[in-house]
Amino acid sequence: MTQQTSTRTNPREPLHPQVKALFDDFMARRLAERVFDPVLMRTETSAMIPVLTQGAPDVAREEEIRIPGPAADIRALLFAPQNATGKALPVLVYLHGGGWVILSPDSHAGLAKKFAVGAGVIVVSVDYRLAPENPYPAPLDDCVAAFRWVRDNAASLGGDPERLALGGDSAGGNLTAATTLQLLAAGEKPPSSVLMICPSTDLAMETDSLRTFAPDDPIIDTTFMEFCRGCYAPNSEQWSNPLLSPLHGDLSDFPPTCVVVGTIDPLCDDGVLFADKLKKAGRDAALQAYEGMPHVFMLFPGIDEGQRSIGEICTFLRSRLTERAPASIDR
Repeated sequence: MTQQTSTRTNPREPLHPQVKALFDDFMARRLAERVFDPVLMRTETSAMIPVLTQGAPDVAREEEIRIPGPAADIRALLFAPQNATGKALPVLVYLHGGGWVILSPDSHAGLAKKFAVGAGVIVVSVDYRLAPENPYPAPLDDCVAAFRWVRDNAASLGGDPERLALGGDSAGGNLTAATTLQLLAAGEKPPSSVLMICPSTDLAMETDSLRTFAPDDPIIDTTFMEFCRGCYAPNSEQWSNPLLSPLHGDLSDFPPTCVVVGTIDPLCDDGVLFADKLKKAGRDAALQAYEGMPHVFMLFPGIDEGQRSIGEICTFLRSRLTERAPASIDR
């Protein structure tokens, strides 16, 4: 946890120059009078897509697919690396962040391509329904349905259903954990491995890192996070539900998990506490903590530690998804 940082005059100091440039950019984009309108917020963040996809590597295959969902077909973007082996590749089902309200597979396409190339996996990035139009459990229902469909149809995508990971960042990290818990509760085989990047794991929002960093955080401050929480789960009586706050769930059968945090992220403790609970349950849990890094720092160009974190995430995925001989491709 990050309790010790609360005693500093400025708990972010010394601020990394690359992080300072990122924070300055976010503050320059922020209007003096903020308007929390989901449609307007989506338009504004969509304008950032060209920036977020800078430096993305080329992939061998990029396509839009449709997955049968509980309400309608679910759009997803598929990214596949070069594969000269003639064998099926591991698959990563990815759930984007954005507070359950904004962003999309398009905003995370650059990150998804880096995972595809770096880890040698097919990435299926899910465009789940967003709140407040579709509050809990609709986004989670879409994620569970998408994972099940990919598991059942991985071979047709060139993937190996026995080497199927699930991952996400921020709200997507929350949905990743909740999807895994729901699959376990249903008696189904969970993902082979789990990736949780800067996740939200407790909607109570009462950790030391939230109290320290959230009031004036340039990326996800208290006002923004409370708005998003209200869109997704407006009733405070819901917040202790493990499918909304996975930190309260039974983690005794959780798959091997990589949790990534930045130490000046308001959600730092959410990730640290989740990793600690996994370890106490005797599970295989790797915590990657990056000193002085903010929320989802690997999503933004120009952050050297972000590129290092992607490399270490890819190392985790490779190590957990290459333990068995790959299946032959069955199209």
